[in-house]
Amino acid sequence: MAPPAAQPHGGNPYVPTYSHEPPGPAAEPAFVVSRDEVLAKRAALLAEAADFRQFLDSIWEDLFMTPMGGDPVSHDVARAVTDRIRDADDSYFNVCQAWVNNLYQAAEALAETARQYGYTDEEIAASFTGSTQSA
Repeated sequence: MAPPAAQPHGGNPYVPTYSHEPPGPAAEPAFVVSRDEVLAKRAALLAEAADFRQFLDSIWEDLFMTPMGGDPVSHDVARAVTDRIRDADDSYFNVCQAWVNNLYQAAEALAETARQYGYTDEEIAASFTGSTQSA
C-alpha cells in the first residue's frame, strides 16, 4: 500500500480507487465481419455468453461470506464482503453479468448484420443451434 501522502481522497487507504465498469456498446462498429463469417462469429459470442452465465450461476452461493465468529463485527464484515462481491448493484458479480449482457448484445448486432447480408431468421437461429450440437 502506498504511503498516505500518495493515496487519493486525502490519504484514506480504504477508499476504493478502482473502477469495474463494463465496456459499453461501441458508438461505431468495433470490427467488420464478412458474410461468410457473420454466423460463426455470432455463434461464438453466444457460446461464450452462455458459458460465462452458466459459470456465474454455478458460483452464486459460493460468493456468500459466512461470519468468522458470533460477534457483531464478524457479521458486519461478512455482510460487507458479500455485498461487494455479490449483492451490490456494482458488485463484481453484477459487473460480470453486465459483461455477459454485452456479449449477448454484440451477438444480436451480428444477427442484424446477418439479416442485412440476406440470411433469414431461421438460418440465423440454426447457426447457433448447429454449432452447439457439434461441439
